[in-house]
Amino acid sequence: MTMHVDNRDSVLVVGSDGSIGRSLVTAFQASGKNVLQTTRNRNLVSVQKVFLDLSEDLRQWPLPTVPVKVAFICAAVTSQEKCRSEPEYSRRVNVEGTISLARRLVDSGCFVIFLSTNVVFDGKKPFAKGNDPVNPQSAYGRQKSEAEAKLLKMGDMLSIVRFSKVLSPDMPLFQGWIRDLKAGKEICPFSDMLFSPVPLAFAVEVLLKVAELQIPGIMQVSAAQEISYADMAVHIARKLGLDEKLIRPVSYLESLIERAPLHTTLDVSRLRSELGMIPPEVSKLWS
Repeated sequence: MTMHVDNRDSVLVVGSDGSIGRSLVTAFQASGKNVLQTTRNRNLVSVQKVFLDLSEDLRQWPLPTVPVKVAFICAAVTSQEKCRSEPEYSRRVNVEGTISLARRLVDSGCFVIFLSTNVVFDGKKPFAKGNDPVNPQSAYGRQKSEAEAKLLKMGDMLSIVRFSKVLSPDMPLFQGWIRDLKAGKEICPFSDMLFSPVPLAFAVEVLLKVAELQIPGIMQVSAAQEISYADMAVHIARKLGLDEKLIRPVSYLESLIERAPLHTTLDVSRLRSELGMIPPEVSKLWS
């Protein structure tokens, strides 16, 4: 199916079914932009939402028939376990398909924004800088770092936005905690796995600003603090007035194969200096 729109300020959201993709679509539509979308779910295909599977050969995939100013590549295999257990498939999506699509978009004159992750680093030190050497410790991290290296060779028509953990109150993990706590059931979050939460709304705001200014290179986004999943559970319980005595922290080492990083924060000096943005404090979540 070919995309037909007539607004020269159109944007393309690749992977519009995920939380970030959906939020980008909503934000652009609210501003009056024509938003072209892709989906991997054939049941959701429509005039402005076309099918695209990054694991397939994209050389014949039809690009939009009108100029697209900015494209966001949100689609990816983000499950660390799936990247580990299905390395060939996940690499086709996260590296080969992503590079193929980005190259075609850049060649068409489109500015491309690629969503990446803090797990391109090994997490041995906090506040990793954008130009620090990468050292991924997982299949997902290796795929993302490989994609980054190839994308950076495409020049100033491409931006890489590295996020730590992007979250929203409706995340299944947190909603499950809330349901269990309300039902008087114990929950067992990890006490020794840290993350640096970035609210979904803030992540989208950053992406919109990068798109507006078309800032090339690497932009990093993380909270200034790290918090364990157990501490986050306590934080949520207190904010919602739920019984925190039902929280029974456990070690992730009892159930996970890959070792979690010691640190998850990223240096956000470029975010501050070029976008004038400061990630919100963890304490403001669920306020």
